[in-house]
Amino acid sequence: MESKLKRLLTPPFIIVAALLLWFWEWLWEPLEHVMARIGRLPVLRLAEAWIARAPRYLALVCFLIPGAVLLPFKLLGLYFLGHGAPLLGVGTFLAAKVVGTALVARIFALTKGQLMEIDWFARSYTVVVRFKNYVFSTLHQHPVYQRTRARLLAFRLSLRGIRRGLFAHALRRWKAVYRLSRRRGRLTCV
Repeated sequence: MESKLKRLLTPPFIIVAALLLWFWEWLWEPLEHVMARIGRLPVLRLAEAWIARAPRYLALVCFLIPGAVLLPFKLLGLYFLGHGAPLLGVGTFLAAKVVGTALVARIFALTKGQLMEIDWFARSYTVVVRFKNYVFSTLHQHPVYQRTRARLLAFRLSLRGIRRGLFAHALRRWKAVYRLSRRRGRLTCV
């Protein structure tokens, strides 16, 4: 009975885990790059420089602040879900999650050296990374994960093709309007 139940329940959990890991892999690095670009703004550049020079325990506080600040928004999302506004709830929760992930990724990139000087943080980080790598490697070997990942990759490639097609079509139309405007000596859409 136990093996039947395990065979029945494992594929849905693997698919959910694959979607979460795909979301994590897809989100962490791009958000870190976006935050690095935003960090080039003069005011934020000063704040990032200050955070990067901060002592280790102040760096830890800076690392924990985004989670503490965004927790009420996540709870607000759960409140909306519980009171009959599922789209608003999921949207609020996901927005808080994305913003929080972006901030944590950037602050971690800035303060990793200082944070690793704290013994318990370094040990915890090692344990979490080891566990994450174990879960990733175990999941990557599972056939359901491999099929799900292949479908997600095919979906992503089809979206990329659609976007390229739409962009190419819009660009051709814009060039045609521009050529026509140049011939007439004025803007044609006015």
